[in-house]
Amino acid sequence: MVRRVMAEPSLSSESLRAAAEELTLTPDDDRINRVAEVVTDALVDQAQHRAPAASASVVDARIAALKLKPDDGATPTGRPLEIVRGGARNAAERALLAALVAWHLETLLDRRDGVHAVRSIVPALDWLEFTGHVPAYTAARETLEPDVLARLDAVLDGAPVEAATPAAAAAVRALRGKAPLAAAAATPSRQAPRGDTVSIAGELEGEAMPGWRRLLWAVLWVRPVRAVLQGVFSLRSPVTVSLDGDALRVHGHTELLGRTLRTWDERFPLAGLGLLRREARFPMLPVAASVFALALGSVFGARSAIEGARAMYFPLVALGLALLVGGVLFDGLMRAVFPGVTGRTRLTVRGRDGRGAVLTALPIGELDVLMDAVDARLRGARSVLSAETLRDDIPAPARHAS
Repeated sequence: MVRRVMAEPSLSSESLRAAAEELTLTPDDDRINRVAEVVTDALVDQAQHRAPAASASVVDARIAALKLKPDDGATPTGRPLEIVRGGARNAAERALLAALVAWHLETLLDRRDGVHAVRSIVPALDWLEFTGHVPAYTAARETLEPDVLARLDAVLDGAPVEAATPAAAAAVRALRGKAPLAAAAATPSRQAPRGDTVSIAGELEGEAMPGWRRLLWAVLWVRPVRAVLQGVFSLRSPVTVSLDGDALRVHGHTELLGRTLRTWDERFPLAGLGLLRREARFPMLPVAASVFALALGSVFGARSAIEGARAMYFPLVALGLALLVGGVLFDGLMRAVFPGVTGRTRLTVRGRDGRGAVLTALPIGELDVLMDAVDARLRGARSVLSAETLRDDIPAPARHAS
């Protein structure tokens, strides 16, 4: 059963500021720091699992690890650890949790590895802001000092946007306060204006490498080890590829058991691209399976039916008819399950400096938009060069005012 988390009413600025004021009046900052860490960890885990509430076991484990008591960090609104464990019941309790997340973000940014630590939880913060349950960005804008907020904005500027369409990417930036929601207007299906950013989401398969190395890597890693990690430990490498100006940007992260292991952000200038190849993997596989099953059923079914009829052996006739019907049914099943199948797409990007990446699970329609945008951008660059590059012995044509 799929559980849906509905968006909640937004919190007022007054409630967020009041919650932050309650926290500043608490005498033990170190204890509040640990309480804020527990609350943030529990809410990030909730966001990563898209759960309707924080996990009580995660809260209890973090409380035990940080040596806290259930009533630590209590304010006039309530006990934050009990609130996050049992779920906020009103707007004041939600505001208290949001203020604690903003408090923890400030603590993270003061650490040496603060930028990486905050960037690793940005996708979870996006989800919390989207659902409105604990809007971390809104709380940060209302409660943090301007210098801290500026550092947080710098982290959000560099954090990758995980979105399947340009409209979704614009909406995520709007959540972070980086773009107006009007920018989320849909782009025409096969055209992208020169000034727009085209962005699609997929999965990172690996680095671009020669054929023999690619085959060896697939045999030793992709098939056995990666399949186990994906199935058992939820290994994922979501990636977003976007055409940003005159560069192709590939950014994303690798996560294991819902925890981010590393992030990356590579830019490939269009002028320095060595290879940009789009592939459709096994686009005719369902059709081939359907034809094979139909042929197999027809040949062996007809043969069994004829031989059974000659020998007056009705079980063999029934087997032949079953093979014939089975082939027809399998063909119909393939047509119903895979109408207009196009296969799994792959995009290979490699720069002239040797850097490269192989991306998979890309929506084929949006990939076509991206390829068209790259082609248009390259044609535009060539036309500009051809219009402005003149031979020394040929004078430039005179420009007359109309």
